[in-house]
Formats: sequence, structure tokens, C-alpha cells
Amino acid sequence: MNIFTKRGDAGKTSLYGGKEVFKDDLRVWCYGTVDELNSALAMVHAFLEFDDLKAVVRDIQNKLFVVGAELASDESQRRKNESRINEEDVAYLEGIISGYTEEFGRVTNFSLPGETPVSAMFHFARTIVRRAERHTVSLSREEEVSPVLLKYLNRLSDTLFVLAKIEVYKSFIKRVVDKLGELTGRTGVILGGVEPEEAVFCPELCDRLRDAAARESVKIGVPVSLAIADGGGNLCYFYRMPGASLVSLGIAQNKAYTAVAMKQPTGNLYDLALPGGSLHGLNTADPRLVVFGGGFPLFAGGRLTGGVGISGGSVPEDEQIGGRVVAEFEAQFK
Repeated sequence: MNIFTKRGDAGKTSLYGGKEVFKDDLRVWCYGTVDELNSALAMVHAFLEFDDLKAVVRDIQNKLFVVGAELASDESQRRKNESRINEEDVAYLEGIISGYTEEFGRVTNFSLPGETPVSAMFHFARTIVRRAERHTVSLSREEEVSPVLLKYLNRLSDTLFVLAKIEVYKSFIKRVVDKLGELTGRTGVILGGVEPEEAVFCPELCDRLRDAAARESVKIGVPVSLAIADGGGNLCYFYRMPGASLVSLGIAQNKAYTAVAMKQPTGNLYDLALPGGSLHGLNTADPRLVVFGGGFPLFAGGRLTGGVGISGGSVPEDEQIGGRVVAEFEAQFK
């Protein structure tokens, strides 16, 4: 099969449906720019390291074929098209934005594109979306264009902006974790011979960990809050002892999250996060990251299973109580 047909040598092309137009027709500018966008996202996908982001990019690429087909169809074909951009497609993008915003926090500031190579590609793709949107708005003033398609393009640029920021954050965390591994080696409780799925934080186990914390708390006379996070950093158990300070509620949860995210006790991070330290600025990348003691990762079978955070006393007191919780966790799987 020949890749060339020579039918476009005179500067014309055919839309879906058969209508012949010049190659600089506004409609051709629209779907041609969408094609350019898909190629830019192909580069993003090829260099992305994170599977969740790769899956989102692939979904968008597949949907762009629908966008392009809709824009490349003449009036007669558009009436026949069964596959068109709809409100569910817009809702999907809004769900992506909301999901990552809920997980990583709101984006409150603009930043110069190029913090990482892949985020730069995301921003480049975002500007192509804006161009496609401008062309499509121009087309809509001359011909019929679905308002939902315009809404989709508008929402897509917002989505790519968020994905660029998330890629920067994930890359930063990956670099930090790798650097910590080089500097200190992995620390935590490693339970030999236990499969990670066996270390599920069921209510019974969480109650035992709570009781261990309470006994140590009573022993030293310091009421604290206890937070347990699963292997994804999500809070799965929380307990505030009577008399524990209100501020300890959030700090305990952040300690558990940090211990999971960094795969290190939070006390290991203090010196490294100071000015001149190899991880200076760590806790400004994500306000949930804590760089003082009281958070401990929990490992099972050599793999990260979750984390615990203790807050309410001094750093040594929080670490003492947290150490008892870690020991109780270890004892359950020996």
C-alpha cells in the first residue's frame, strides 16, 4: 500500500463526508492542531515514569482521535457520527483535576515551566491545546461546532497544567527517596517471611497498636494522638487520647503520611532538611511532609506496608511511644 496518493498535491484535502477544502481551511487548522497535540502527548507518554499519569495520558490520546474526527467531518458526516465528545468526557477530565487536587492539594501559584523535562513537555502540550481551542472558537463563529467539544478543549488545558505540577511533585519525591536510600539506607521494621497483604491494618491490629501506644503514654505521662496510614499514605486509623492537644491531630496524620512517602522515620529527615542539607526545602514541596521525629514506616516481607505517626509530646517522647507501636506491630508477625 502506497503511503502517498498524490491527491493532495494541488493543496486540497477531503473532509470526512467527501467535501473538498484547501489545506489551510480553518477546519483543517483545527484538526491538524489536535493531531499535533496528540504527537506532543506521545512524547510525554514515552518519557513518563509514573504509571498512573501514563494511563491518564493514554486515555486523553485516545479521546483526541474522537475530537479530531469530529472536527474533520463535513456537515453531512457530522450528522452520522456516532462517536462524539460528550459531557461524560468533560466530567472525566474534571475528575482527574479534582482527584489529584484532593490528593496533593490545590495549585495556588504559577511557576516557570521546565522544572523537569516531562513537566516541560506537559506545558508544551498545554499550549497546543490552547491553540487548538482558539482555532476551534474561530471555526464556531463560521460553522456549527459542538459546545461540549469546546468545553472539553478548555478543560483539557487545565488538566495538563495539573498533570505537569503532579509530575514535578512525584519526580521530587522519587529523587528524595532515592537520595535517602543512598545517604542512610532503608530503616524501619522489616518482617522476614511475611507477605505484605497479611499485614493489613484490620481493626483488631489497629486496636492492639493503639493499646501499645496508650500503655507507653500512661507510663511517661504524655497523652498523644496516634495515626496509622496504609501503604499508599492514606489514613486508615486515628485515635486521640484524652488530654492530647488539638494540634497533635493533624501532625500525627502528617507524620504517618511522611513516613510512608519517604520510607524513613521522620526523625531521619531533620538534619537533611536544614539549609545546606542535601534535602533542604523538602517540607516546602508538600505541606504534609514533617521533618521531625514521631513518624515510622512499617515494612512487611521487605516491602512498605504502612506508617504510624505519634504527636502530642516532645520529639523524644513521641519517638519513644512510636517505638513501642512499631515493636507491637513487629510482634504480631513474628
